[in-house]
Amino acid sequence: MKKIERKILFKYIILIVGILLIIFLCLKNSVIREVLYLLFISFVIAYTVRPLQKKMQQYGMSRRTAALVLICVLILIVIAAVTLLIPSIFKESLNINTTFDNIQRLVDKFYSKLKPLSNNKTMYIVIDKLHNRINNQTIGFFTNIFESALNIGQNIVTIAVVPIISYYFLSDGHSIGNKILNFFPIKSRTMVRKVGCDIDKILGRYIVSQLFLCLLIGIATFIILIFLKVDFPVILSILNAFFNIVPYFGPIFGAIPAIFIALVDSPEKAIYTCIWLYLLQQIEGNIISPKITGDSISMHPLVVILLLIIGGKAAGFLGMILAIPIGVIIKIVYEDLNYYLF
Repeated sequence: MKKIERKILFKYIILIVGILLIIFLCLKNSVIREVLYLLFISFVIAYTVRPLQKKMQQYGMSRRTAALVLICVLILIVIAAVTLLIPSIFKESLNINTTFDNIQRLVDKFYSKLKPLSNNKTMYIVIDKLHNRINNQTIGFFTNIFESALNIGQNIVTIAVVPIISYYFLSDGHSIGNKILNFFPIKSRTMVRKVGCDIDKILGRYIVSQLFLCLLIGIATFIILIFLKVDFPVILSILNAFFNIVPYFGPIFGAIPAIFIALVDSPEKAIYTCIWLYLLQQIEGNIISPKITGDSISMHPLVVILLLIIGGKAAGFLGMILAIPIGVIIKIVYEDLNYYLF
């Protein structure tokens, strides 16, 4: 390939990286973050059901009709799921305040036992500050989680826009891709199209596999918590499934609420909960996930952790969710261009 073409392509690589950095900076704005969050959810939904759309098109159904049918079916599934889950979640939430009080008493009890061990003033101050910090962080952690869940319910009108956006992604996604392709030089479009196809294939597989794994983790967590008789099994299993989207840190964030609530009943129950959830994550991470996801998105653990830190700093939990897909895109672009150019 000519040097001039290489220079043009590398300019576009820099442009893509620049766009990604701008997106991360925009995520710091709450309004832009909410809009991007809705676009991201809509994009994930469209990506998940697109293979079904292609199958329906093979049987003679038009692109728009297939998209409309799939979105209607998804809406019915969501309504059915909400109808089944909401009564259980409401019933469990009635005892949340009591559980918060029990957790606070548990922390205070631990502090009262630890306090006599402080033999000097410095040690006493350290333990006292540690107690206040743990107390505030623990209650704050649970409060933020449940407030976020309530905010989802309050923003139901905004979330209702998601099916509409998903429909347009499904019906007009191909034309959006063609318009983006027009920004590239004519000589480079064949290569850009190939790179785009690779991104589409691998990213689609990643998104679908992650959603399947989250569903699997949620069901397995619910069974474990029911078996161990831990309170709030529905809420805790949904939280664990949701946090599982984020590698490494997600399973820890998802397990902490269940372990703390189990600890309110007894230390033994908390230990068993910790062991079972740890075993579940090991089975998912070492056996199930490699078979479903494969090696197509394999990245070094250090790279994944750095991406998660950058994403978390840029946009909190949403940034951590977006960090891996963006990292996958950069990885595919680098590998494909390295193959085509050299």
